[in-house]
Amino acid sequence: MIISTMLPGHVDGVKALLDICFGDSAWSIESIRSQMEKPASICTVALKDDTVVGYLAFEQILDEGSIAEIAVCPGFRRQGIAKRLIAGTLDDRNDLSEVFLEVREGNDAAIALYESLGFERIGMRKDYYDHPKENAIMMRKNI
Repeated sequence: MIISTMLPGHVDGVKALLDICFGDSAWSIESIRSQMEKPASICTVALKDDTVVGYLAFEQILDEGSIAEIAVCPGFRRQGIAKRLIAGTLDDRNDLSEVFLEVREGNDAAIALYESLGFERIGMRKDYYDHPKENAIMMRKNI
């Protein structure tokens, strides 16, 4: 497994991964490219034999960071890929004071992962997600 900075050649693989993970609510190709091109954005992929099996989109404004999107292919979950994507990105950012994210209220595995990395629940966004409609738990990690 290789963790690498996302390159333009990874966009189609990221789109395929997001379609598998999020279906109708997956980001479009244009959204993925736009995220990758933002000056404040860091996009990282996990590659297995040149296939994208994990993706992280992270944004930093001043000393605050935000995990905008994270996905791991279902067949590769529970192998530490998401943890490596997050930890690797945060370890490289020595100018952060805190990091935020939102997660589906019913995604117990992701919530457990984030809590194991030191994120704490700080609130809820009602009906934040579509397809299906679901609340988001807001989480923060102090660095």
